[in-house]
Amino acid sequence: MEKEQDRFSETIDLKMNDIENASGSIPQDNEVPQSETAPSDRSWVRNAIIMFSGQLASQLGSAIVQFALIWYVTLRTNSGLAMTLITLAGYVPQLLIAPLAGVWADRYSRKWVMIISDGSIALATLLVAIMFLIGYDAMWLIYIVTGIRSFGSGIHSPAITSIVPQVVPRRGLVRTNAIYHGASNLILLAAPALGGVAVSIMPMWQIFMIDVVTASIAIFCLFVIKIPEGQSSPDNKAKTSQWQEMIDGFKYVRSHTIVFAMLSVYTVFMILISPGAALLPLYIRRNFGLDPFNITITQMAIFSGMALGGLLVAKRGEFLNKVHTLRMAGGLIALIMIALGLLGYAKWAVIWMFGLVLFLFGLVVPFYTTNSTVFLQEEVPRRYQGRTFALQYMVGSFAIPMGTVFFGPLADIVSIQSILIAVGIAQLLVIVTTRPLFHRLAAHLYYPEQFPASKNTKIETDEDTEQDSRN
Repeated sequence: MEKEQDRFSETIDLKMNDIENASGSIPQDNEVPQSETAPSDRSWVRNAIIMFSGQLASQLGSAIVQFALIWYVTLRTNSGLAMTLITLAGYVPQLLIAPLAGVWADRYSRKWVMIISDGSIALATLLVAIMFLIGYDAMWLIYIVTGIRSFGSGIHSPAITSIVPQVVPRRGLVRTNAIYHGASNLILLAAPALGGVAVSIMPMWQIFMIDVVTASIAIFCLFVIKIPEGQSSPDNKAKTSQWQEMIDGFKYVRSHTIVFAMLSVYTVFMILISPGAALLPLYIRRNFGLDPFNITITQMAIFSGMALGGLLVAKRGEFLNKVHTLRMAGGLIALIMIALGLLGYAKWAVIWMFGLVLFLFGLVVPFYTTNSTVFLQEEVPRRYQGRTFALQYMVGSFAIPMGTVFFGPLADIVSIQSILIAVGIAQLLVIVTTRPLFHRLAAHLYYPEQFPASKNTKIETDEDTEQDSRN
């Protein structure tokens, strides 16, 4: 019976792909995403290990250098303006390039997009390292290299997220994403300390070389693996401008109601979570004084919780209803925000209690982020994934600073604990009020027995097979 259902699902998928190829129109909500080209046997594991090992090495080098740059600017200038400039240099370029980066990730080989972005970062960093080595260490060089690195990061991010389904089969997406993000969180946990140590014992040109070496490792790892492309043909690429492709990506997201609803709720959630991200140091300082050890405890609690949460998600390996899981995780995050606010009113609360609550916060976050990422990897056709993840990247990068602009000044008028409680309640209201909407849009996940054609079955279309044979 199960094999018959699978064959029926495959037939439905093929018919829908034939209709879509004939019409050439933007896919609607009931469209089955394009098939993955990742191998169905275990050979994909080797490619995934090599690729992600290189990416994590590069991420570690970039994180160490980025924190070292912040330490360097802080120690050398002791200027708030200088810190603002380096923050803008690291933030604005990636937002500006993200829409085009999504187009490039869909238009060209994602493997080569990643190689070129990593190579550009490494080359720019190498040139600055040479300038520092010969004694030219002007501050404007720091801002320039930070901006170039930000551009490279903005180009790289949509490509790495959307290339995963090309390397990893559907059944391995949850576990792979969870392990990768869990390892990334461990890097974020260690990078500030490593960056501080690097600044204290190494000249800046040697610190820059760390990023050059780790980026070279990532590029080498990409060169030694074969990644099926299966994207649109060069003839089709030439007929449409990049600007039009960017507009088409926005139109796709807007027309695909469940994807649009997911990204809309994600935007609201990120704005509401911004007080916890931006005001936490001030919150701890107001409750426990100026001791830097208290900030260290809270940061370690969050990132260690996220690392453990990633391992738990990886151990689980699969969530049949990802929409339900991420909504449950969103509800838990809201309750934790409320608990964190209430703890601020407790005169008997000690720093370890705050650390425990923040550890729980970190523990839940991977259940939300992993299921959100994998849902989009599965739901969105591959030719739109780069632009969709670029939009998600922009939302995630912009929502927290935008929320901080509002909640930061408010924290001087209203207590931070009151803000945390209010945004936690608002998050719960979002979860409750959108429940009927997501039950309707994700009915194939809530009631799979009524939608046999929506089972997690992916097959290669004739177009994918033909392009893979050419690769």
